[in-house]
Amino acid sequence: MKFELDQTLPIPRLQGDSIVLRPCIPDDFEAIKTYRQEPEGSRYIRPPESDEKIRTIVEQHCSPWKLEVERWNGLIISWNGESKAIGEMVFKIEDWDNQRAEIGYRVSTDCAGKGVCTQAVKLITAYLFEQIELHKIVAKCDPRNIASFKIMEKMGMEREGYFKEHYLNGDEWTDQLDYGLLRKDWIARK
Repeated sequence: MKFELDQTLPIPRLQGDSIVLRPCIPDDFEAIKTYRQEPEGSRYIRPPESDEKIRTIVEQHCSPWKLEVERWNGLIISWNGESKAIGEMVFKIEDWDNQRAEIGYRVSTDCAGKGVCTQAVKLITAYLFEQIELHKIVAKCDPRNIASFKIMEKMGMEREGYFKEHYLNGDEWTDQLDYGLLRKDWIARK
């Protein structure tokens, strides 16, 4: 990899066909709060979060990225030419020695089904493989979240695991699908 463990990085701006992934600003709080508290949009991720929890997430998203194991680094998803946050694209270093990161995404229910997350995943995947030079990217979701795992499959990720009652979402034990993509396979698909 090009970087060192615990290195701080400036937050990039990544341009897609119809979206941009941009650094978070404190003024994004209200828009982020809206979609993080949508019951339908939170259904397969985690229960709607409190204002306080969301404020902490926004503060972390606004700070420079740090390549620290288990620290989420985020970008805001906006439509090209607009500033309103419509979602988030995040990643964390899952295992430094094995050059593996986990990605995650969330979009407002108003923007679901419009290719927003597919574009966002494509942009962050290119960044993580080309700029940071990770070996592998993984993503996880509840198997009932069909739209989420379809995005992973569109990106060429392979289903690597199915875990029964693997995490607690509110008061419900839920299953988890794990997907992975190797840098060499992503390069071969380009």
